[in-house]
Amino acid sequence: MKVTPNTRLITFGDSWTQGHGVELDIHYKEVISPNEFTNKLRNSNGWPRHLATLLDLPFVNCGWCNFSNKNIVEEIKKNIEYLHKDDIIIIMLSYPYRDNGDPIDDIKVITTLLSEYNYFLFNSFAKTFMTELNLDTTNINLSRFIDKELTMSSLLIDYEKQKNISVWEYNFRYPYSWQNTDGGDTHPNYLGYKIIANKIYELLKKYDNNTRSSIK
Repeated sequence: MKVTPNTRLITFGDSWTQGHGVELDIHYKEVISPNEFTNKLRNSNGWPRHLATLLDLPFVNCGWCNFSNKNIVEEIKKNIEYLHKDDIIIIMLSYPYRDNGDPIDDIKVITTLLSEYNYFLFNSFAKTFMTELNLDTTNINLSRFIDKELTMSSLLIDYEKQKNISVWEYNFRYPYSWQNTDGGDTHPNYLGYKIIANKIYELLKKYDNNTRSSIK
């Protein structure tokens, strides 16, 4: 990853990118568009904020609650005139079939739109290419899809089991006992978003090192 004085972190995604869950008031659990204060709280404290700190970069969080991958595509189109070639752009993908999404078509559009940019793709709470569906991805450029088998929800579930500490909104524990984590009904808390940021940072550094090695 080439970082210049002009580099910014730009992120796109759904509620897992906007930061839903950092608020402490459970009354906002099912509220997509709360008051302006809570929206700013979410937007400023999700994984994009923590990753920007690790990268020492300014950031713009373009994640929105309830977004499907089709919505993410439209958000990229809406903002592409503001993106710079020096930016690090990260897309945290939503559930692939949300709003009748088509993962093949959606990823093709994203990779085409951002082909000249420094972008990376990650899974939030579901795998984009579910192995049981046997999707043919041979005609898609997945070189910037970092660890297609990893989901951030599985990362957090494993962390909670190992550390015996809540990583979920409103300090809930073991979400499989009360809600569908893989369906995105559960969101991380402040700690959960820090864990996600640390993992993304680790994977970006690994990608960078591998790329440099291949150039040599």
